[in-house]
Amino acid sequence: MKNTIAIIGVLFFIVFCTSWVQQNDPYVALKDVSGFKTKLNQKNQATSTLACDFVQEKSLSFMAQKVLSKGTMKFKNPDMMKLEYTTPFQYIMSLYKGKVLIKDNGKVSKYDTNSNKVFKYVNDLMINAVKGNVADSKEFSIVYKENAKTVLMEMTPIDVTMKDYVNKVLVTVSKADYGVLKVEMTEKSGDYTLITFSNRVYNTIIQDEVFIVR
Repeated sequence: MKNTIAIIGVLFFIVFCTSWVQQNDPYVALKDVSGFKTKLNQKNQATSTLACDFVQEKSLSFMAQKVLSKGTMKFKNPDMMKLEYTTPFQYIMSLYKGKVLIKDNGKVSKYDTNSNKVFKYVNDLMINAVKGNVADSKEFSIVYKENAKTVLMEMTPIDVTMKDYVNKVLVTVSKADYGVLKVEMTEKSGDYTLITFSNRVYNTIIQDEVFIVR
């Protein structure tokens, strides 16, 4: 149980959050939800790989200062994703064909997501959030909003287990290319994490071996 809670914390620490209300361009209800879903699905089908940089901001209630970190992310359809932290510490977390691989201080830990319902749920959520493939999720109720440049999917968990950890997930998608710009998670405690993606490059060759952590 201790390991389960630890991994959930690590995964959520990596994946989520954005500032979801901009005062100069507030969100309103999305007018064409069906059209948005169609274009998002088309983007997903056309994406075989994605490489980008990220900046992560973590806010914890017991810390006065926010924790900032930077790194790179690689994704390959259908189920491989690697986040490699480079600043201010070195840390790797990789999702590789149903496995969670973590390298911290030179030590590699491996977990099988198929053997644990919570691990699998978080694994699928991470992959789908990066892909933007959450519009038809049965695990969330979703409210769609838009401003001039982005669409915001405001997701509230339905699953009883995840309600214990997650209060809300927000995924921000660019209207320009329907790529995911930011993902947000607010925990039940009120803590939040923000990760912003930049320098996105699609459909380059990424070998499967890149996602193996040794």
